[in-house]
Amino acid sequence: VAKVNAETSSAKVNAAGAAKVEECGEVISANAEADTLASEASVNLSEAEAEAYDGIPYSAIIAKWWQMYNDGKEPVKSNRNTLTYELALALRHIAGYDRNLLNHIIPCYDGFDPVEKLSCIDSALSREKTKMPAKLIEVLSALKAEGRGQGNLLSQELDNELDAEQMADEALYQITLPKLPQGIKESVKAVGPRLAMAAIVAICPAIGALATGVKVAIHGIMSHLNLISYIAGRAASGKGSIDPLIAAWMSEISAIDDVYNQQEEEWRIKKRDAKNKKEQPEEPRLPKRFLTLNNTVANLAESLSRTCGKHAFSFTPEADTVAHRWRSNMSDFSVMLRQAYDGSRYDREARSAESVNVHIKELHWNVLMCGTPDALFRVVTNYTDGFQTRLAVARISTNTFAPLEEKPYMLTPAGADKIWQIAHLLQYMNGEVRLNKLEKAGRDWLERTRISSMKDGDVTRAEQRYRICPTTQRMLTCIMLCRVAENLIKEHTLSGAEKLLKQNPEIWRDMIQKTQTPAMLSLFDTIADYLMDNALYFFRNRIENAYKSSDFVGNIGLRKKHGKNDTIFERLDTYFTFQQAMQQAVATKGSGISSNTVSQILKNWKKQGLAVLLDDGRYQKVATTE
Repeated sequence: VAKVNAETSSAKVNAAGAAKVEECGEVISANAEADTLASEASVNLSEAEAEAYDGIPYSAIIAKWWQMYNDGKEPVKSNRNTLTYELALALRHIAGYDRNLLNHIIPCYDGFDPVEKLSCIDSALSREKTKMPAKLIEVLSALKAEGRGQGNLLSQELDNELDAEQMADEALYQITLPKLPQGIKESVKAVGPRLAMAAIVAICPAIGALATGVKVAIHGIMSHLNLISYIAGRAASGKGSIDPLIAAWMSEISAIDDVYNQQEEEWRIKKRDAKNKKEQPEEPRLPKRFLTLNNTVANLAESLSRTCGKHAFSFTPEADTVAHRWRSNMSDFSVMLRQAYDGSRYDREARSAESVNVHIKELHWNVLMCGTPDALFRVVTNYTDGFQTRLAVARISTNTFAPLEEKPYMLTPAGADKIWQIAHLLQYMNGEVRLNKLEKAGRDWLERTRISSMKDGDVTRAEQRYRICPTTQRMLTCIMLCRVAENLIKEHTLSGAEKLLKQNPEIWRDMIQKTQTPAMLSLFDTIADYLMDNALYFFRNRIENAYKSSDFVGNIGLRKKHGKNDTIFERLDTYFTFQQAMQQAVATKGSGISSNTVSQILKNWKKQGLAVLLDDGRYQKVATTE
């Protein structure tokens, strides 16, 4: 459905000759053609096409939009440009990207000039195509629910149509996926198309941990494949299907850790038995790499110091475990993850000899969390410290009304074995590599995102791109490493591939260069756009509110001298009266300020040489603050 709409919209937009406008407020030239389009936009529209979308009146959709997202108020002169643009940006998905249809169904609010309204529509149509906005889905779902309650507004047939179209729209990213390598392909097949992107985001931290010796050049800096992911989905959305994938990818590491856990348990038993003895059994320093998040800061830091420079990996199917366990130490958790993403030094010291003292030259710790969106906001509590931008978030779409699959998706033993083969070979890959084509793909995406964000004045989107780009480069490197392992298995069998990697440690570096095909590199845009969409979906409002907060230190500005008197001084003209000083003092400090306080302020200014009293009773500023 989405593909048909896109093809239809492309033809209609070309036929209409839509003008591209860079800013919503920019008015297209008022020539005869534009005036004709503005006044006669609906000439070629059929009555049914102009009035409803799959049986739902466009007027009802727009009314519900304002009810849900503008407190039931229609746009007014002060905000009609912005709100009309946002409305057109959403409605284009259900209007076939048809310029004339959008112009017909969107009213001219509060005396809006038709040509100016059309420029807002053009600006919305010029934006790159994305999946259907969550807000529009919520509006359609609300109308569908109301229709179900009334019994006659929406038929069951329309219910099914909306569900099918929403599912097709949610598959936008999955449709663009190229042929995936062994291991990735089995992982995606095990969860089905609805969770395909979530599966990729989930398994990449595991792959990065397995390929612990690999470093890739990103913007000129060699970087390990350090990744932190969060899979967000509502209750019963299918998050549990990620668990078998992680078990398959990390099965070899888990088996080794099981031996270490047994040794640790034997030590605990000996420790309890020798409780009152003089000689105590020595605690083993075991290099476990699959670490639980249901732990303390000290224990986790100590475990991370024992991995012998290799990546540790942590996974929790319930992110509330983190929120509850680390509730009083969420700041420590955030700091550790930020340093793990950067691969920077991590130190923890204590004065007591029995306490944990840790000095890790490079912290390598990949983490995957699954949980509800609500739990996500309990894990990410600060939106200005950089943790959020280092987090790759995948969103599992709702499946509330979806029928049960005849053959539920699951990981088969054959699929798990193919995953294990790739995971096994990844551990033999070591060294640094420069992937110039991948670097170019990242830089091209960064520039496109910068330009489109600048056109919209979207500061949040522009800032998010900085870390989404290296995160995506690391993920795509993980996927290309799987392609290399797949090719080695095809050519030499598993045992032969393992032997070859041991004998020729450089071979994977040459092979990965050949995996930078156009199809593989197209996956960069898919993953980067997906991560961007989800980051803005979950965090945009919270980020923007955090930066607007008076508590945010960045809001102090560039002034070097701080103080309320300075502020009053700067707001006054060069020549001012006592009453003007009083007015500015009230505006700055509030109505509780007295004339005596203002007199004292002026007296201090005179004493400091900032102002002088003139013969006519006015004051003159002598110096200004910088």
